[in-house]
Amino acid sequence: MKVVIVIPSRWKSSRFPGKPLALIDKVPMIKRVYKKACMAKKADKVFVATDNSKIFNFCKNNDIEVIMTSNKCKTGTDRVCEVSKRIHSDIYVNLQGDEPLINPNCIDTVINLLKRNLKRKISASTAYIQIPKNQKKIAGVYLVCNKENEVLYLSRYPITSNFKKKINKKKHLGIYAFTKDCLKIFSNLKYKKLETSEDIELLRLIENGYKVISQKVNTPILDVNYPVDIKKVEKFLKKN
Repeated sequence: MKVVIVIPSRWKSSRFPGKPLALIDKVPMIKRVYKKACMAKKADKVFVATDNSKIFNFCKNNDIEVIMTSNKCKTGTDRVCEVSKRIHSDIYVNLQGDEPLINPNCIDTVINLLKRNLKRKISASTAYIQIPKNQKKIAGVYLVCNKENEVLYLSRYPITSNFKKKINKKKHLGIYAFTKDCLKIFSNLKYKKLETSEDIELLRLIENGYKVISQKVNTPILDVNYPVDIKKVEKFLKKN
């Protein structure tokens, strides 16, 4: 079963324009993410997918496999879907380009999770990091699952509310695996209220009744959403 990793990469991020080429200890972030993806043992190929000439040219000049995609893609998964029409694979992994410290084992975990659950009609797989009970709020996306680890909901609010007691929250990791058929379905589904309100593309599948499964993984909780996050990642690298 062939597996391809796609790293969607755009220049016009509302929170951090030019983020893919932002330097982390003198190395552009997209290069760091690409190298981590190439270390995954369960993937056959890794591509960066972009609609920006600066990112495209950087990749070409640094021996990074890159595909130029349409500027009409509204989400990273829409970009992965476009790649799936040009590059054959059985499973496509959407690895967010703002995860420079991603543990390659996490990528393999998400791939294997989808493979194991294909007979259960699972549409996609993803991962989460368990947050200690008393840790302060961390920016990003959170999720809740049922007892089968199927994702019930994702939010930019740190769900659950802990109304009665403290519980371990689950911070979503920016990585998803899809079958080719699932990507076709995704691209044909219309935006609905949940995806629009949270701006989380995985909700497009969940809101339309498709099952997404998740698994706990271990990786540094340091994705890059704002320029200030660069310093945090550099500090982590120096310590480790």
